[in-house]
Amino acid sequence: MDNLSFGDLLGSLWGLALVAIFFGGSIFVHELGHFLAARKRGLKIERFSIGFGPRLFGWTGKDGVDYRVSIIPLGGYVALPQLADMEGIEGASSEEAEKLPKISYADKMIVSVMGAVFNVIFAFALACVLWVTGVPVASGSNSTVIGYVPEQVVTSSGHLAELGLGNTVPGPAFKAGLRSGDKVLAVDDATVTNFSQISEAVMLGNRKDSQGNPTATFKIERGGETLEIVVQPARLEVNSQSGDKVRVAGLQPRTAVIVGTPAPGSPAEKAGLKSGDRILSIDGQPLNNTVEFRELLRKGGAKPRTLLIEQADGVSAKVVITPQMTTTVNPVSIIAYGEDRRHSLILVPATRDLLSNDPEAVRDQLMVLGVSPDDPALAETLKIGTIVDMVDGRDQLVSIRSIDGLVKAVGRTPRDLTIYWKRANGDAGNLTLKKAQSVDKQPVQHAQIGTYFVSQPELAYRNPWETCTGIVKSTFTTLGRLFDRGSDIQVKQLASVISITKTYYNLSEDIRRVLWFTVLINLNLAVLNLLPIPVLDGGHMLIATIQRFTKGLLSNKAVIILQYTFMALLFSLMAYIILHDVRRCSGDSELQLKQQLLERHVYKPQDFSAKK
Repeated sequence: MDNLSFGDLLGSLWGLALVAIFFGGSIFVHELGHFLAARKRGLKIERFSIGFGPRLFGWTGKDGVDYRVSIIPLGGYVALPQLADMEGIEGASSEEAEKLPKISYADKMIVSVMGAVFNVIFAFALACVLWVTGVPVASGSNSTVIGYVPEQVVTSSGHLAELGLGNTVPGPAFKAGLRSGDKVLAVDDATVTNFSQISEAVMLGNRKDSQGNPTATFKIERGGETLEIVVQPARLEVNSQSGDKVRVAGLQPRTAVIVGTPAPGSPAEKAGLKSGDRILSIDGQPLNNTVEFRELLRKGGAKPRTLLIEQADGVSAKVVITPQMTTTVNPVSIIAYGEDRRHSLILVPATRDLLSNDPEAVRDQLMVLGVSPDDPALAETLKIGTIVDMVDGRDQLVSIRSIDGLVKAVGRTPRDLTIYWKRANGDAGNLTLKKAQSVDKQPVQHAQIGTYFVSQPELAYRNPWETCTGIVKSTFTTLGRLFDRGSDIQVKQLASVISITKTYYNLSEDIRRVLWFTVLINLNLAVLNLLPIPVLDGGHMLIATIQRFTKGLLSNKAVIILQYTFMALLFSLMAYIILHDVRRCSGDSELQLKQQLLERHVYKPQDFSAKK
């Protein structure tokens, strides 16, 4: 792997600082609400802690309160022995609660609810800031107009799509009849006002047809007419390690097609395209998305195309351009194996320095890029980056240094093949592939004009009420889907402190995104803490209400048993979520490595200078 640069180190420190300031600050705000309310109501306050467990550092104030930061960063608490017996979480009290004055029902309700109230106030204040500054969103996100509807959707092994080996299904939206230019008005009767709401509505959907297939009903506007179209979303694998899958319809928003800098000698340069030119149509067909433009080029092949462009100075012009058909990846070798040769082991030429950036480096070994479709039995052994060193030839072991060498050694006739592998960390071994044979697979060809396209991020200015109510509604919907058999949302997909920390780090380059995520965190804290579950604030309020309006139904002993039982359940749930979060992080790291290897060894730069 590359060495961590000084800039990367500073970025990491900045990301960690944001976690401490905003995530830690959100917990602080919550506990501050409890603390100030308890002080105002005259309750005994023993500790104010950020985190649980043993104390890391802190001090005892003049008011006698132990202010501390504790070792387990999973929340925080204000120790209030008069409110509830929380010794299992907060530690032993210095005084027996029975000896302290009883507090009123109003005291219990006000102190319990004020943590969530402070989170809501903090979130609303940040949302007001974002109303003024705007939040950066992806191009096209402020609209609900569809820009591109793919005919095929890659559901897993997406990194192999350029080789024609990704697992694909017919595009759900395309199959149902949605098209570029349609304006989405609602999904499953829920009105949508931006494109992210469309994706979220599909992902959180719970409708199914009579065969048990997921469905989503789109209400759209097309040519002045309002139509309803039922889509059967596909389940997209978003993480190979955690197994997380989400519903997708296969839609992209409408975006401008803006030319970057054309490559020397490319069709774009020869046609006179300049950086900043906006392509409005191709052969008279209006364009709504960059991917749509690339797909229209691919379908047309290497024939002249007429583009209507709007230049940077606002002048419109027509240009004729002839794309060049070429592959965007280097050659690969494929060994098909298993019953009916169902699985394909994909290998690519690699340099001895697996992450070498030198395009002129000699590639003298073959590296595993992946298996399609995924083969769980060999997932660990034949993971990406593994080198195939030798195979058993017809008569002897054969060292493998090239694709041609592998094809000759393996042959075209199915047989049991033993391959010998090794990895950069020194691990090595061998395994046998049943009924294996070498097969040909040509990479997907694309129509290239020799330029990249520029994305134009947008700013979303949403009023604080809209922002906060939207997040709260989404939170309740997600919680409801966890218990809905028609949904694909599972408990293991919830985020722990690990994912929260990682998200803060990923957003650390733009403070506005950080603030938006902090709004989300605070409103989630408010909602979750008010759930009527013992141990949580909502549980304290529920118990206090039951005790007030019933006589002897819940004794202090029964309340303590409830607290400890739900405390154990809550910590078990948190451990379960953290376990899957660790797996998710492992899958993210694997995906990052795949992308690095693809960029260095598989994707090839397009050189138009020598082409005519």
